[in-house]
Amino acid sequence: MRLKAFKTPNFRGWKAVVLHRPHQDVERLTRQLERLGMDVTCVWPELSAEHRNADIVLFDADMGHEEQFPWPQSDLPMPMVALIGSEAPGRVEWAIQRGAGAHLSKPIGSTGVFGALVVAVRSFQTHWDSANRIADLESRLTRRPNVVEAVLFLMDVHKCDSTEAYGHLRSLSMAGRVSIEDAADALVAQAAGQGPEWKQGRE
Repeated sequence: MRLKAFKTPNFRGWKAVVLHRPHQDVERLTRQLERLGMDVTCVWPELSAEHRNADIVLFDADMGHEEQFPWPQSDLPMPMVALIGSEAPGRVEWAIQRGAGAHLSKPIGSTGVFGALVVAVRSFQTHWDSANRIADLESRLTRRPNVVEAVLFLMDVHKCDSTEAYGHLRSLSMAGRVSIEDAADALVAQAAGQGPEWKQGRE
């Protein structure tokens, strides 16, 4: 599977939200994020709906829990970085399920922040590239019956075999600059409304 080309982001102007109780780690992290040109907001104990507009969220994995997030695990509105002090398997697993694409170990040091941000952004992009690809494949699969129906219709109209009929369908999709499935949907709809007259006109 080929991934889209990735360009390292320039984080200047990005809105970062840090979900962590007041701590020296948060102060150190905030300074590093601000040096990258980011607009930093620190919140505790929970995110609000407005934080969905953040460009990236960095959250405490040690004391974190589901009620802190106003969106479900299945949703991933932005890249996320887990701040981890405890390597307890349950905490690490929860952070991953919560959408963390990268992590920073606590105590926060003077290095590693930029790399974690880049990895989180790349992980986020890869997640949605894969999700969109799967959704597209599932959509195309559910629409295959119409493609078959369109091919059968074109075989009848042009008195040709399935290979040639599929070629006609592909030509229609290219001419209309739409997918094969969209062209098939349009043809099936047209056949349902005008099919008998159209076929008679070509016999």
